Amino acid sequence: MVKINRPIVGLFGVFVFLLSCWLSWVSLSGYLSFFKLNDVIIFSWKVGLFIFGTPLLFYFSYLAFLCVIKNKVPVMNNKLANSLTLLAMFGAIISLFSSIYIGHNLKGSGYKVCSKASWVAPNEYVRDLKLCP
Repeated sequence: MVKINRPIVGLFGVFVFLLSCWLSWVSLSGYLSFFKLNDVIIFSWKVGLFIFGTPLLFYFSYLAFLCVIKNKVPVMNNKLANSLTLLAMFGAIISLFSSIYIGHNLKGSGYKVCSKASWVAPNEYVRDLKLCP
């Protein structure tokens, strides 16, 4: 039988759960700011992908919590894990095309793109360049 280090697995589960919640919030706030046409909209394909990838992260945190509660390695549901992985892959394609559409739509509506601090940072669309950080 495999001995499980319950505190470390529990901390990992809490970390992944909190990360999933934060990524969901970031992604949903990006989509909501686009639909509301706020003065500042932060969006990129990565921000769009977060909402599709978080169900898989929630499932991993669930497995970690089961590991802590039962004190043994839980059995993974392969159908559910495969479905969530396909959702994340499908979400990558959807978020890529939606970021292109959102970029063109916002530029057509008079938004301007702020210069980025790094190449990894998401695009920040503003109505007036004075709103750029």
